[in-house]
Amino acid sequence: MQDLISTQNLLPIDPDVPAPARDLAERVAAEQTEQEESAAEKRSRRATELVTAVRQQVRDLFEGDAYLRFRHLLWTERMRVRDRLLPPDGLTADFDDLHRDRKARADAFLREQGVAPERLATLLSEQRAGLADVLGEPYAQSTGTVRHTGPHEPHAAALDTRAFAIRPPFSGFQQGFHFANLTGSGFRGDQLPFLVPPDGLVGHQVHLINDDASDFDFGETVADSQIAFWFQPALSGRVNMTIEAQCVTAAHTLHTEDEWGWSDSSTTQTNFLMMHVLHPNISGPSFAPTSNFVWQTAASQDVFRQFIPGGTTVVGQLSTSGAIPAGQPVLVRAGTRTINSSFTNDVVIHSTPDFRWLIRMVAIQMVP
Repeated sequence: MQDLISTQNLLPIDPDVPAPARDLAERVAAEQTEQEESAAEKRSRRATELVTAVRQQVRDLFEGDAYLRFRHLLWTERMRVRDRLLPPDGLTADFDDLHRDRKARADAFLREQGVAPERLATLLSEQRAGLADVLGEPYAQSTGTVRHTGPHEPHAAALDTRAFAIRPPFSGFQQGFHFANLTGSGFRGDQLPFLVPPDGLVGHQVHLINDDASDFDFGETVADSQIAFWFQPALSGRVNMTIEAQCVTAAHTLHTEDEWGWSDSSTTQTNFLMMHVLHPNISGPSFAPTSNFVWQTAASQDVFRQFIPGGTTVVGQLSTSGAIPAGQPVLVRAGTRTINSSFTNDVVIHSTPDFRWLIRMVAIQMVP
């Protein structure tokens, strides 16, 4: 497994915040990074165990070296189709006909070996569903919500005079990135961050690419982008946060290429608004999903989806899992996280969600 985790943060400068509070924020931030690394390793182990079990079931369908000959057939079919797409005949070739032809050849080989193509498809589908469950575990308890606001709706902070509200400019920030080949070794990932704390801009393009997919490849990239500020609660309790964010870009983009004649893929792109109160009583960030894209295909396709129009204002409501004491300054982060994951069986993947938000206002209300 190839694994990469990086994070960068800057504490806001505030002369009224004592050194112990700053030290506590740094320590909790480091501990949270370690926790996420540990959770990622556990997910990777579970994914590997799942794929190993399914891979063995697939190989058990074949006698002797028939599975290796099946894989070789798929490779030769790929080369044959590639040659048929070259000029001059390739200029008028029907790709759909070529795809159906090589799929038929693969199915015929399977039946000659006594393997039902439907059984192989079922095993791959079960694996895909299992990997999706493993990936979604950290966000299964996301209880935050997001709603669109009307053009004349008042700020959430104005709905309760006891709420603490803060607006740009911000001076502190956090950005993080995690990439992993959970199974296989074909994926690579990176990000293009967009982070301008004085303007409240948070976001990123998150890339997940596999140019040479094997029979069982599964990878993920996760990116965070947050502004940060100090908050001193007057009351002890849980933190309820309202994030008012304007959409700059909210785009799901996916390019796939069918490498072989018998293939499958599933790609998921999910964006969240997120908050994180850095205190030992808080187990980790809280999330509210804004946009979700799931695409399953075995074909060569270019897909673009934009569920949230640019300029739209959304309001996220999030809460901490634990309580913080009154009078103790804590570092608070607010921003966005994007998860980009893909399982592929012989399908080239270029997956690029692009999300950027302007944080217009953050409001906090303490709940005893």
